[in-house]
Amino acid sequence: MTQKSSNIYWHEGQIKRSDRERVNDHRGACIWFTGLSGSGKSTLANAVEEKLFEKGIRTYVL
Repeated sequence: MTQKSSNIYWHEGQIKRSDRERVNDHRGACIWFTGLSGSGKSTLANAVEEKLFEKGIRTYVL
């Protein structure tokens, strides 16, 4: 079971989701990688970003 954090709040943006999806030609998503230090999270994130970018999907690794 996931407990909702009490210190994270949704902020309504100025650009509607439907407008952003239309311009980008795909829906948005967030992918989280978790694990121990040195387990390959950044390597995996960069590989996924590269594959998605090759398919024309806008990506950004944080």
